[in-house]
Amino acid sequence: MTIGRRAFLSGAASAAAIGSNPRLVFGQSGQGFNDEVFIYVFMRGGLDGLSLYAPGSGHPDRGNYEGLRTSESVRLPVSGPNAVLPLADGFGLNSAAAPLHDLWTEGDLGLVHAVGLPIVNRSHFEAERFIEFGTPGNAERGIPGSRLTADGWLTRHLNSATNLPPVITLPAVVTESRTTLSFLRSSSVVSLRSPGIFDFAETTSGNIEEQIEDALQAIYAQDGTDLGAAGDLALTALTQVEEIFSGLNNFDYNESLPASARYPTFVANNGQTRLHTISDKLITLSRLIKADVGLRVSQVNVGGWDDHTDLGALPEGVNDSSGNYYNRIETVSRAVEAFWNDMRGMANDPRDFTNRVTMVFQSEFGRRARNNNDNGTDHGAGNMMMLLGGNVNGGQFHGTWPGLGPDDLQNNSDLRITTDFRQVLGEVLIRRLGNNQFGSVFPNYYDFEPMGVVDGPLIFPDYGPDNSLFSDSFE
Repeated sequence: MTIGRRAFLSGAASAAAIGSNPRLVFGQSGQGFNDEVFIYVFMRGGLDGLSLYAPGSGHPDRGNYEGLRTSESVRLPVSGPNAVLPLADGFGLNSAAAPLHDLWTEGDLGLVHAVGLPIVNRSHFEAERFIEFGTPGNAERGIPGSRLTADGWLTRHLNSATNLPPVITLPAVVTESRTTLSFLRSSSVVSLRSPGIFDFAETTSGNIEEQIEDALQAIYAQDGTDLGAAGDLALTALTQVEEIFSGLNNFDYNESLPASARYPTFVANNGQTRLHTISDKLITLSRLIKADVGLRVSQVNVGGWDDHTDLGALPEGVNDSSGNYYNRIETVSRAVEAFWNDMRGMANDPRDFTNRVTMVFQSEFGRRARNNNDNGTDHGAGNMMMLLGGNVNGGQFHGTWPGLGPDDLQNNSDLRITTDFRQVLGEVLIRRLGNNQFGSVFPNYYDFEPMGVVDGPLIFPDYGPDNSLFSDSFE
């Protein structure tokens, strides 16, 4: 019997990913267990937060914003058909993000001002690593030790959480072709970019797949080691994914939804209608959540935000804009709204999952407050973070706006960072995921203070051996 290379790698990778360590393979939701679903959306490339929302008419910084953003294709207008949509505190949202504005108005979407690393780093590669590892260092405290670790912050969350059941089929999923750094060295994460091919390769023989699975199941049953248990769970996961996605791919699933609840699509060069990548990924997560296979944490990557030239914050053709940024923001906003309507039971499933789901949107850094000569923006410092969830304190800003005046900017060009990104993730970790093991998840970070970005029980953070170094204000 011959197994194709793809089939072998698919099965082997699944066995390794699902859990070589049974401690890391969690269980279905049950009484006393945390059943929150956390979705971490990484906007790779350095999204320009000041083109997503900005000081509007009457805001004290409006003049400074216009003085810094002299290019009309980068600056958000306060009048006309593309005028910013009103938020709070005098800020306005890019008109491309109208679906997000609806979620803001409904109270499910919140924004955090000026988030970033404790030490500014403008390298995509390094900034992404520091964020996904969750260990950017803390030079202000003079803490010794490596700035990086051998695993990701979501791996350490799964390893340290004590409020999860003993067995889950699919506790962690990345909607990418490979594991992200946030899940580095995790034995429980599954890469599920194309769930339709998460299976043994099809053959001309009608029962060859069943023979392979039966043979592997018999082998794993006789293996009393962790590998045997992991293999058995891998087969279970394979079976469940196959049942969820077989017979109905994500595009057909989208077509089965009411027209008002569908995810955004586009027409390819060959004339075929296809799902946008972000739509495809969010549909995969929606179907897994509804199938109740135990999904607890996931990461979604959305790239393409490195807009050094022709950023295009306005529609194409408006004020000489290319519309690049505008189109991407519009697509992401529509996909996120569709996903949230899916979670609210407004699609083809009446169940409401919104009180169990929290989404966090983050980029590795912001961009310069000043536009460059190419109608784009270069790598900067502070940036927004966005949260969506039934337990998010939405319809409001969190954190401190640093201002855009000459004395407010960092290095006379960057939005100054006022909130460490771990403060936001830490509050989600404690209040939604019920994990207070800061010493494990965010080592060498002792400055956590609740910001009120989400609701939930506030557990005292456990900093590990250095627990005495907690923040006085939190105490």
